[in-house]
Amino acid sequence: MDLISATIWNENFWLPKNVTWKGFSKIEDNGVRLPLLHDLLYVYPLAGVLYIARLIFEKYIAQPYGRSLGIRDMQSSNKRCIQQQQQPSRKKGNSIDSGHGDLSKTANENRKSSSQLSYHRVSPLAKFSESCWRFVFYLSVFIYGIIVLRNKSWVWDTRHCWLNHPNQQLTKDIFWYYMIELAFYWSLVFSQFIDVKRKSAKMAKYARAQRVCDTLFVIFALVWFVTRLCYFPYKVLYTTIYEEVEILGYFPAFYLFNGLLILLQCLHYFWFYLICQVAIGALKAGKVEKDQRSDSEDSEDETYTKSGSPLQQHHSSLTKIHNDNS
Repeated sequence: MDLISATIWNENFWLPKNVTWKGFSKIEDNGVRLPLLHDLLYVYPLAGVLYIARLIFEKYIAQPYGRSLGIRDMQSSNKRCIQQQQQPSRKKGNSIDSGHGDLSKTANENRKSSSQLSYHRVSPLAKFSESCWRFVFYLSVFIYGIIVLRNKSWVWDTRHCWLNHPNQQLTKDIFWYYMIELAFYWSLVFSQFIDVKRKSAKMAKYARAQRVCDTLFVIFALVWFVTRLCYFPYKVLYTTIYEEVEILGYFPAFYLFNGLLILLQCLHYFWFYLICQVAIGALKAGKVEKDQRSDSEDSEDETYTKSGSPLQQHHSSLTKIHNDNS
């Protein structure tokens, strides 16, 4: 175990020259608060608190607000529609069975799967509620971040990120900023198996406020361009690649972290390409219709009401196959 620990925490890999793990202990003895591994123990109970807060928020704030916007819970009506479609489907399935037993068996299995899929479809109100929770959390953390970072010297002069390293004080406001963020994502890990399938930033779409949706998309695209394609490469990557080397020099972890940051920037370019695709499609169609970065489950309910249930559509396809084979 000692050999494994020494290999994982190799000073020559993680730390710049003339910096050792023992040096961190001396810094703490001088009254400087540094990040510690056991700080992560704060995350787990805080994640539970955030999860409970989410349940309360969605039930007593987000759902009533969604209903006031006219977003309905379609789950019960979908169940009734499924029950109405099951009996006729059996009759048509029997006609297929008379000529093609294998096709009938496949049709019955697919019909059952389609029925279960329709039964478990999540209502737009549930999607709206979860999106509302994430919107409120991200907005709150964003405002909190602006407040705590405005007086930090390294925000305005990035060279201060490396000057006097590692003798840098961890303030309480920064500590809790990271603890809250980590706890939030741990709470999502806890709930990922029961969360509804929804798209982020789709509250206006679920509320069918198309003009608001289009306006927010324009704002989102502009913010993405400024922060991901301008600020990130010219401020963050610049200081980690050039200013860090001038002050701390090269060491193995430098290549690891900067490689990950460059990979992230490549993803930024790719995601912006998808955003541009949505923008071009919106200009042609006159509105933002589909987010290329996500699945298309938000149109299920519209498809359900316009074209009938998925069970009906599937049965029509099977009937067509039967006629072609006859």
